[in-house]
Amino acid sequence: MEKFSFDSFINILNSHKELSQRCVTKTYPKGSYVFQQGEVCRDVFCMHKGLVKLYYNTFDGKEWIKSFIPDKGVFGSRKSQVLGQASPFSVLCLEESEMIQYPFDIFERICLEDETLARGLFAFTQWLGLKKEIREYRLLCLSAEQAYAEFVAENPDLVNRITQIDIARYLGITPIALSRIKKRIA
Repeated sequence: MEKFSFDSFINILNSHKELSQRCVTKTYPKGSYVFQQGEVCRDVFCMHKGLVKLYYNTFDGKEWIKSFIPDKGVFGSRKSQVLGQASPFSVLCLEESEMIQYPFDIFERICLEDETLARGLFAFTQWLGLKKEIREYRLLCLSAEQAYAEFVAENPDLVNRITQIDIARYLGITPIALSRIKKRIA
């Protein structure tokens, strides 16, 4: 599979006249929400710079981090976009973040009409599906120590931009367990 490039995909999106006329560029301050769990947000978001975390809150108040999107990326709630229902997760800015917002209906129509955009979107969905499969495997099949080692190896710059609490929540372990793992492998 060809390596997916966010820069190429975002350049394709930006070069489309109608799509570029229908988007809004926003800067979100650190600590602000792009949208929250329980809200309907049908937009497609393309990050240009910054850092966000996508996370779930359980019925008992526990936070589970779905993913981090540093600097470049595309995200949105599929449940909101496709079904018009409330998002099951929140998106919080961990740093000041700049992104372009596209209304989903227009984004979808234009991507289906434009072969270049459709190919770019297909490449993105292939990349995202692979990323999710690897994430599931790590959560279900690897030890916390193995999952942490792989996270650090794949995200050396990101490790210094997020808290140890957030790393632990991403791995599905407690901060104390993460501290013990770090001591063992140091």
